[in-house]
Amino acid sequence: MPILDVMQLKRINWDFPLAGNVKGSVQSIHWFPGNFIAQIPAALIHILSAPGDVVLDPFAGSATTGIEAVRLGRNAIVSDRMSVSNMIAAAKAALLSGAIDARFVDDLLVLLTFDQQCRTNSIGEKGEGSDEALCDWYSEDTLSQLRFLWKIIEDKGARERDVLLALFSDVLFQCASTGGAATRTGKKRRHHWGWVADNVLPKEKIEHNAIELFRERLLALPTQEILLHRTSGTLTILQQDARFLSLRNSSVDLVVTSPPYVGMIDYVHANRLIYLWMGWPLKDERQAEIGARFRRKRKSAVDEYFSEMRAVRNEIVRVLKPEGFCALVLGESRRFPGAAQQVFSDFGMLTTLQWGPVARNPSRRRVSERGASEPIEYIAIFQKQ
Repeated sequence: MPILDVMQLKRINWDFPLAGNVKGSVQSIHWFPGNFIAQIPAALIHILSAPGDVVLDPFAGSATTGIEAVRLGRNAIVSDRMSVSNMIAAAKAALLSGAIDARFVDDLLVLLTFDQQCRTNSIGEKGEGSDEALCDWYSEDTLSQLRFLWKIIEDKGARERDVLLALFSDVLFQCASTGGAATRTGKKRRHHWGWVADNVLPKEKIEHNAIELFRERLLALPTQEILLHRTSGTLTILQQDARFLSLRNSSVDLVVTSPPYVGMIDYVHANRLIYLWMGWPLKDERQAEIGARFRRKRKSAVDEYFSEMRAVRNEIVRVLKPEGFCALVLGESRRFPGAAQQVFSDFGMLTTLQWGPVARNPSRRRVSERGASEPIEYIAIFQKQ
């Protein structure tokens, strides 16, 4: 178990002002609300673990922690109860394993050569794309393009299909935008996940070129030939609740995770479009979501969040090896001041706080809460004794 090097931690500018996910990288394959930059888990994993160690993220999100752990030669376990998270993790794992090569991309592009012919009203073999609610989000022509893309995707092998599904989901989100909305300065307004989460339907159905959007994402893929990172670690993907982990006691060397911030984001509903398309259990997964935004106005919202996070803490402590570290990245907002500090305090009851909480200024995209005022994010490192 590495000895904690506090000076090494202090030398890092945790704001990472110039950092981000580079277009065409494995980490950029799919959007995700509140996704944190890869540099944070990469730095924590490098300092707090050694090659070959087991690194767990029980709130995997878009598997950012897991991918960085694998790149650094660790054996990663990414766990999340959401189907969309497992979809993204599987896509990134497939890319890292070399599932897509240049010839595969070229062959697929040939099928998309003539945009006007890329239409069908046929639904997927398992009923994908049949939910009537999709007609509220997409024009008839856009929906026929999406169904054409799906028929291509479901015909591919498992690993290739994992990658293409993530690209398709990304296009689904983009094609649900209104297209004409503008900010006060006249710039095109960024399509916000909040509109989808709140089921704010487009006032008018905009025609989108889904084929071209999918083609752009194909061309941006890091293929087998150009991947710069050769990995020696492994990636295990689990779909389970962070409060009820199936892992053995004392089986994990390091936990690096960014739990949901209380009342900040509706992760499941933000991804409702792929849930509708695939027929995933939208309602069930939403109800079990920790710290969900849709509960933010309940009087019991904060107390429920603290109770849920204490259950998560208990599981993290259980699966950590003695002297193993747990790094938490958690934020505050104006609506719930002091919530993050309370979570840190609760973690400190069963573990030893070794460093932090250290404040960092997250990007607006990271926080993704329009009502936030001067949002602050904290990093804290605990150790199991």
